[in-house]
Amino acid sequence: MHIRTNSKSVVMNEIKALIAGMIFEVLNDPDFGLELSEKAKSRLRRARMQKTKTVPLFEIKKRYALA
Repeated sequence: MHIRTNSKSVVMNEIKALIAGMIFEVLNDPDFGLELSEKAKSRLRRARMQKTKTVPLFEIKKRYALA
């Protein structure tokens, strides 16, 4: 029972750290709150319509040693 409680607190701490890290990234983004240009919106719409495979952010970070 002690091990289960301990692992639960470890998971909770990891989740809290992940959320804090995400908030930190958003708040430190110099473009946060700025409006996208029409060109950027158009590119995003086209990308969303395509059936190509996307790469998750964690994979990009791992590939470029950013994580």
